[in-house]
Amino acid sequence: MNPTVVLVHGAMHTPWIFDPLRERLSARGIASRAVQLPSSNPDSAAAQGLTEDVAEVRAAIRAVDGPVVLAAHSYGGVPATWAAAEEDRVAELVHIAAFALEPGTSMMEWMGGDFPPTWNRSPDGLAVKAGDAEQSIFSGVDPVLTAEAVKRLNWQGVRAFTEKLEAGPRQVTLTYIVATEDPALPPAVQEQWAARATHSVRIPSGHSPHLSHAGAVEIVLAEACARARTAG
Repeated sequence: MNPTVVLVHGAMHTPWIFDPLRERLSARGIASRAVQLPSSNPDSAAAQGLTEDVAEVRAAIRAVDGPVVLAAHSYGGVPATWAAAEEDRVAELVHIAAFALEPGTSMMEWMGGDFPPTWNRSPDGLAVKAGDAEQSIFSGVDPVLTAEAVKRLNWQGVRAFTEKLEAGPRQVTLTYIVATEDPALPPAVQEQWAARATHSVRIPSGHSPHLSHAGAVEIVLAEACARARTAG
């Protein structure tokens, strides 16, 4: 059975961020769907946390008939790792410049206990938003696309950063896409995580290769789907 790609966006994003990539996958005959994480919301008071994100990703996996290639960007790697550990339908997990935290660790711990100084906290204190997204998240992306992406950024719930990853013991084939020119997540850190992956690929991009180098990411996902199809 043909696998479906389930895409998990990063902090502050919406599924729209994967539209260019999904168009390419569709042209290849690869089905995909993109999750809206509850931690990302235009209303800071409604932005939820990691626990709700994991539940949403697991629901998206269960809604697919057949094997899943679960692909996650940035923060999305955290709920995706947890979900992949608990859902047998996931044939492969693809990290796109994503956080590959150890179980028992939170994003806040990884960040050293505080948010980047360029981030803004909502007046109610419940959520945050990057104040330098053009330079950090969307470096190297077409300016028109960057402007639209920045306009669509949501508040990100603080609990997404403070709750700990509690992934189960199941081992999942992992592919890591290293963004070698990433100003937001150091490439050296990505290389450490990629060293533990079954497959690794390097793309000369900033933090959003699915926007700046959609064709290269498309190829990685197509190869993951081919492996999942063969394994099935």
